[in-house]
Amino acid sequence: MARLFISGTKLESLSAANKVTIDGDLMELTELGRTFRIQPAVRFLRVAGGDPDPHELVGLVKTEEDLAGMGADHMATSVIYVDTAYEVQPGFLGDPLPG
Repeated sequence: MARLFISGTKLESLSAANKVTIDGDLMELTELGRTFRIQPAVRFLRVAGGDPDPHELVGLVKTEEDLAGMGADHMATSVIYVDTAYEVQPGFLGDPLPG
């Protein structure tokens, strides 16, 4: 199974519907019986203002660790990388555990 990005909003709705359980950095999708190790991440949605994407980040998912390594500044639903402002979707990146 591939890595999984899940938005913070989707995770909240799954949790409210008792379709997911979270224990520390482990998330289990109860209906699938699959467990993922999750870490905070963002999905790049668009360049703010509709400008072109000079760094080709739109559509990619980056963890907070990735962003720090890039020297990017992340605040809520925005990331500034070099001189470009991006709109992002906060969430979590999950790596599937064997089983």
